[in-house]
Amino acid sequence: MTENGDITPPSGKDAFARRVLHERAQIMAARGRDQAGAAAGRLLVMLDLAGQACGVDLHAVLRVTDPVWSDMPRRPDCPPGVRGVHGYQADLYTVFDLSVLLGGAPLEAPGVMLLLRSVSSIPLGRIALLASGAAGTVEITGTPTPLTPSGFPQASLPDGRSLTVIDPARLFSSRYVGV
Repeated sequence: MTENGDITPPSGKDAFARRVLHERAQIMAARGRDQAGAAAGRLLVMLDLAGQACGVDLHAVLRVTDPVWSDMPRRPDCPPGVRGVHGYQADLYTVFDLSVLLGGAPLEAPGVMLLLRSVSSIPLGRIALLASGAAGTVEITGTPTPLTPSGFPQASLPDGRSLTVIDPARLFSSRYVGV
């Protein structure tokens, strides 16, 4: 500081350190903006459902595995699409054919099974979904728009294809499944 109260500009190592700290602060601030933009995206497990592309929120999926289940006798009050049960780590999962739940024909040879995380809003407890195959994960940005007749939104992928976004809570609501 000078005699008249002015601040002297830093020189030498002090100036370099201040410049570096200022540049790092700008980089960190920009990184926060980039991450906030990235947070708007949703990761989905991309599924093939007899030629139809579908996606289930990655956070709803506990495990993707081979389609293995035990048949069970059909009860009259059983929801449509139930194929059987599957035991995983001392829990019993009800196995559903996703194609039937979406109004299609039953899958003759499912290629993949998704074990879903337990959600309190789904009255059935632990659920597994069968699909033709899984094609990895894909990120969609923004909110998927126009709804299909079944009530599930469509998202556009970067390559131009559309994808039906499946929300398990909505899929198993009484409006669609009757439970």
